Amino acid sequence: MSDKEITVIDCGDALGIANVGDMYERVLTSLAEGHTIQFNVRKIERVDTAAMQMIYAFSKEAEKHGHVLLWEGASEAFVRSAKMLGLATLMNMTDNTI
Repeated sequence: MSDKEITVIDCGDALGIANVGDMYERVLTSLAEGHTIQFNVRKIERVDTAAMQMIYAFSKEAEKHGHVLLWEGASEAFVRSAKMLGLATLMNMTDNTI
């Protein structure tokens, strides 16, 4: 890992589109400042499709800035949802889960 600052976003135990909308500005600001984004998804028990799509959009935005998203302790429910939607590989979850 480089010496860049890491912005950790705790996703709690449920992730819906309303939660993700609140994260949007923080993610974009952190990316613009050159920070690495790390999503803490270890407690997630429920995640909706719209939230997963928004997080995928975050991963694409990070990629445009030359970053990847990091996943802290991805829960079984989160990984299952990402795989079911075909997003796990697209969001680099297999390579960037810590």
